Amino acid sequence: MSVSVTPLAPKPRAGGASLDVLRFLAAGFILLFHFSESAPRPLSDLIPVLRQGWLATDFFLMLSGFILMRAYGPALAQQRFSPVSFVIRRVLRLWPSHIVALLLMLLVVGLATLQGHPPGHPEKYTVWAFWEQLILVHGWGLSDTPGWNVPTWTLSALVVCYAVFSLCAGFVFRWRRSALITALVVVLALALAVAAIIGHPFVDLPFRFGLVRALPLFFIGALMERLTTGLAVSDRVYAVGMTLSGLIVVGLASLPRHTLSDLIILGTLAAALVLSAGISLPETLLTRRLGRSAYALFLIHSVVGGIALGLDGMLVHRFALPEPLHWLSWCMCVAAAIASAFVFEAWVDRPLSRWVTARLTGGVKAEA
Repeated sequence: MSVSVTPLAPKPRAGGASLDVLRFLAAGFILLFHFSESAPRPLSDLIPVLRQGWLATDFFLMLSGFILMRAYGPALAQQRFSPVSFVIRRVLRLWPSHIVALLLMLLVVGLATLQGHPPGHPEKYTVWAFWEQLILVHGWGLSDTPGWNVPTWTLSALVVCYAVFSLCAGFVFRWRRSALITALVVVLALALAVAAIIGHPFVDLPFRFGLVRALPLFFIGALMERLTTGLAVSDRVYAVGMTLSGLIVVGLASLPRHTLSDLIILGTLAAALVLSAGISLPETLLTRRLGRSAYALFLIHSVVGGIALGLDGMLVHRFALPEPLHWLSWCMCVAAAIASAFVFEAWVDRPLSRWVTARLTGGVKAEA
């Protein structure tokens, strides 16, 4: 008599589902922040935390360092590929879809201008700004004004983060806990000192100082990953910790700005990142799609907003829409941006990523 054995389902990856969802929520926060002023009433008046657009950007930068250390730290430590190879692979993961989104933005701005509706801030849409953005150097402090697809300054800054990370990740990966803690304190102290010299809070330094902001945050995330490697979080601890983190962030972000509250918020975001990386939740098709579409939402929401919010404004002006209908129209713009992100991921970002991966040899996949 034969006995059939049902194979055990693979154990969920720590942080697999939770980090995917968190990444999408961060992209969604950035979307709402950028769409806020076009709502019937500014969302920041209704939800004060939305005044703090830096929250999601800083979290995104820390998350990037955290994930890169988890995914590539061992390989860099073991010298399975060179720093140059690593940087090329990472840039090729970001650049093709970025180019498509930028060209779509050029098309939208060009057609609108030809139809007699030029952009409200033409200084943001210069030829020089376009070329800076095309080659991903627009976040390196070469100009004062962000333009075109504004959120992508962080991608430009990440290129530099990747280069520095590729040179030092192998050493950091072998550091003991005391050295990691010391490095974390030094990085934060240096960041605060430079921000004090500039005369602006570190967490939302002006565009020209994007690298000064991005590099410390990226490496704070990378160091946090090494400090908490192997940490397992129970469902109860995760639920309580994330609830408290949310309350702290929303509460402090709703109060007048202060350096101390900014640092507490930053620390709370880091804690939420660690909690999410330590919980093993079941991965589903939805969580995987959310994780993959987060980058697409980050890239494409400004392009879709340029079209949808423009039409929304025309409808309100032409038909004098009452506030409830204006809210409905605005919500449809948000929904259109989210839906477009899923379409962009499936039809543009994923095929381009696979195409690049197929042409890279050995080691690390570009789509990771």
